[in-house]
Amino acid sequence: MVVGAGIVGASIAHELVHRGWTVTIVEQYAPAHVRASSHDSSRVLRLSYGGGREIDVWYTRRAWRARQLWQEIGEDEGTELFHSVGVVWFARGTAEFEERSARSLEALDLPVERLPPEAAREFFPDVRCDDLEFVVHEPRSGVLRARPAVLALVRRALRKGARLRIATARPDERGRAVADGGPLPADRTVWAGGPWLGRWFPHLLEIEAVRQNVFYYGVEPHWRTPGLPVWVDGGAYGVGDLDDSGFKVGGALGEAPVIDPDLADRRPDPDAEQIARSVLANRFPALAGAPLVSRHVCQYELTTDQHFVLTPVPGGGGGWLAGGGGHAFKFGPALGEYVADLLEGREQPLPAFGLGPREKFESQESATPGQLARQHR
Repeated sequence: MVVGAGIVGASIAHELVHRGWTVTIVEQYAPAHVRASSHDSSRVLRLSYGGGREIDVWYTRRAWRARQLWQEIGEDEGTELFHSVGVVWFARGTAEFEERSARSLEALDLPVERLPPEAAREFFPDVRCDDLEFVVHEPRSGVLRARPAVLALVRRALRKGARLRIATARPDERGRAVADGGPLPADRTVWAGGPWLGRWFPHLLEIEAVRQNVFYYGVEPHWRTPGLPVWVDGGAYGVGDLDDSGFKVGGALGEAPVIDPDLADRRPDPDAEQIARSVLANRFPALAGAPLVSRHVCQYELTTDQHFVLTPVPGGGGGWLAGGGGHAFKFGPALGEYVADLLEGREQPLPAFGLGPREKFESQESATPGQLARQHR
């Protein structure tokens, strides 16, 4: 039983059913619904995690594996789910994160370039680079088509024999699922409900859903992706016009308040749009006056330290918790592989993903959870 059909649940169900498990997916709304963290047109797949810690290497290696799997799944489905357009990091100030990331990728023999500031002009039709220390280029990273990717995983699981049940499931005291007044029997129940995990398991987890804003601007054809790479500029990031959605600006655009994933007002913060415009004006002057064509709220679900929860539910009922890191989309099918290995005893859970006290994530750029977009998307 997999509860939740967002990117985490869909990836786990997809992997399990292809390994021969009998799988039921339980979703309270619909796969990739508008309240889900997996909803939207695009997500970034990048390899940089700062380096220097074992967990950073784990994330980088899993992201690289996910890149391969996303390409294979897209080819099998006859559609391009992952666009290998590259990721460009605009390194400003001390640029410690970008410097450590570049060194880490080099040490892992993964593709990366550390370039002079003026190299930014090779990637974008118009870009300001006089305030940069250098540019980090991940040539084989890129952008995922978000909602189509989730739906592709769900369809593939259903074709292989998985069942989809629309119901509101809740855990009992041992982590087993109950819906419509009765139990949902399963040898293993994987709770992959994203921002709902903290609500379902308040005695075990401290997970908050935080709200961020995403804006899309109308641009000329030479600002499209594929064509342009993903860009990351401090706490802001973006993607060229993908599938005619507009030029995307998201990330740390003002406050990131905690929200209720069911009842939250999804209108973006007006102040955030002004910040997004200032990002455009500073980095891409030609887009300073580009018309706003779409906007919405993007939510992250975050543990205290912003690492995943991937661990059994205490009590021996066969329940498992999966999610909570806010940056799961890029990993997708690779995360599905890892959780399937955990369920089959091929891997042991990493201590960093277990229950118990966690140190609060801190950043020199922001103390607000979820503000550093580069740590998540």
